[in-house]
Amino acid sequence: MGFIRFLLACAVVLCHTSTIMGYSPVSGNLAVQCFYIISGFYMAMVLTEKYDNPGGRGQFYINRALKIYPVYWFVLLLLFTWSIIVYHLKYPGTLDFYTKYSSPAFASYLYLVLANLLIIGLDWTFLLGIDRHGRLYFTNDFNKARPAVYNFGFNSIAWTVGVELAFYLIAPWLNKRKYYLLIILFLASLGLRLLLISRYTDRNPWNYMFFPTQVMFFIAGIFSFRLYVKFVKAKAGRPLQYVSYIIFLAVILFYYQFFDESYTKQAVLFLAVILLVPFAFEATKKSRADIFLGNLSYPIYISQMLVIKFVTAKKFPKLIDMGFTALLVTVLFALFIHFIVAAPIESYRQRRLLKFHNKTS
Repeated sequence: MGFIRFLLACAVVLCHTSTIMGYSPVSGNLAVQCFYIISGFYMAMVLTEKYDNPGGRGQFYINRALKIYPVYWFVLLLLFTWSIIVYHLKYPGTLDFYTKYSSPAFASYLYLVLANLLIIGLDWTFLLGIDRHGRLYFTNDFNKARPAVYNFGFNSIAWTVGVELAFYLIAPWLNKRKYYLLIILFLASLGLRLLLISRYTDRNPWNYMFFPTQVMFFIAGIFSFRLYVKFVKAKAGRPLQYVSYIIFLAVILFYYQFFDESYTKQAVLFLAVILLVPFAFEATKKSRADIFLGNLSYPIYISQMLVIKFVTAKKFPKLIDMGFTALLVTVLFALFIHFIVAAPIESYRQRRLLKFHNKTS
């Protein structure tokens, strides 16, 4: 299923730049929500199969942090360095929002620094405005805030990782809950999202960037894992696995090229992801190439903002068009990050996990 995650990460890059000759897979916001479903599936699986021992919850949190933070901090350091260079060259950049457009009050400044460093709370920058005294306040529409608070984020695209981290905090608890409670929580999240959509429309971040309205996708991923255990794992034949995987690829690559946009269309997409993830995982779980592509999805996602700052420059040479150039450079940079940062950390993570299992077995 790594190739699916790779495609979804590429879709987000194209969303933030441009299509490739008019083509893009699913839109960026839908790709993110598909990621949430897949994340729910994977977290339910690892919590059940790898961390269901005494002390497992602590090991889960540490290993998740090792997966997320080293790569993020590496890119953040590069972005901060770039911002300093741009600031001294007197070009518009992130540092301008701290020094020119609005000087945050101390409490606001502390929140912004911690959100940039820890990612937790970075998603809330889309829910806030900042007044002329530098104080933060909740806003119905971040696009109307002047300046927009997300501009204080050096890697504001990482807000979705903030949502992921909120899920990780409660994932061990959610994974042990019975179906009826998960269904209640799913419906509550869905109901809140529909309420906010009806009240504020899709332009408002509260129905997309607010964790309570997104937890439904992670819970759907947990349902998907339970479907995998009950009906797919070691039960579904190879032909069914491969046919389902091909259908999954077709849905991601072509489904949004047809039919008018609607909530029904989105619901069909999400339902397809929930039902097809178990088969896609079973079909590809032993493929080294697929695992490698999946491992690139996070470096692609987290580094795209830095790459976009470079490739959008007028003097940067464009190959085919902006979207293709940005995607190509992002993938190449993600390969660099993978081998320099992510792969060594991953080896350490696996050694820690092995040591943990040897202690508890």
